[in-house]
Amino acid sequence: MDNMGLLQIQIYTKKFFRTLRRESTVSVFIGIIITMLVMYVTQENMFKYYEGTKSGFFSLICVCIWIGIFNSIQLVCREKNDIVKDELDKSLRATSYMASHFIYQFLLCMVQSIIVFIVFMIFVGDKMTGSPLAYLITIFLIMYASDAMAFVISAAVPSPIVAMTVMPLLLLVQLVMAGVLFELNGMAKTVANFTVSKWGMSIFGMIGDITNNFPSKVGGEALTQVTEQVEEQIGMSLQDPLTLDMISEVDRNMYVNDGGEVFLCWLILIAFIVVFYFLSVYALKSTTKKMKK
Repeated sequence: MDNMGLLQIQIYTKKFFRTLRRESTVSVFIGIIITMLVMYVTQENMFKYYEGTKSGFFSLICVCIWIGIFNSIQLVCREKNDIVKDELDKSLRATSYMASHFIYQFLLCMVQSIIVFIVFMIFVGDKMTGSPLAYLITIFLIMYASDAMAFVISAAVPSPIVAMTVMPLLLLVQLVMAGVLFELNGMAKTVANFTVSKWGMSIFGMIGDITNNFPSKVGGEALTQVTEQVEEQIGMSLQDPLTLDMISEVDRNMYVNDGGEVFLCWLILIAFIVVFYFLSVYALKSTTKKMKK
């Protein structure tokens, strides 16, 4: 990128710091409230039972994805008419414009992810397993990748109304494809590899080593009932406890960390961010050309 491109990035980054400061403050406070509500509900069984920990991680991913998408889903389409009429016709480059947005959102997501992490630590930090730094990095990457993904939609659609209409569908795809609500097979399993939620869930599960560190609550409750029934029938207590493994082989494979798996998944999320940047540039160029005709 030449000096003109760098100058445009500098100018527009400063502009975004001036114009987006108020709504960014609001989004930070909303993120705090949502994270506190989610962690309050999930804290009891998180890092205690396998199912509770898995659900807690999934809820945390939902928070990060929602915050990231909400940050940027309207930003480009809201300014698109002005950009077409003025700046883009006066040598503004789409690459510089989007780079400025990505720089601003990088800093915003960094602040938001630190706040989400602090709330996370307040509620479950005393019983957490895994590296705190790894959790913080993962929260940031999930949030920033979701932010970057929303830029593609914002650059592609003609108005904020359309963007907010598409937003629930974007969230739904991410939540369904995480592999938590439903077991994925066939085409759905392939599509899941292209979602932020799937890789985010894999990373959290590997950091916490949830398949080895926590027993299954469902399995434990079922086992207690079976044990009581058996003891009642035979009229004596069992010397050897019954065992019941309720964690599926799919989950064990998904959340196993053989050494560099977490780092590899981080790289995948970073790759998503880079790809989303170029897709957003392409979408902006394509839609503005159509609007000029």
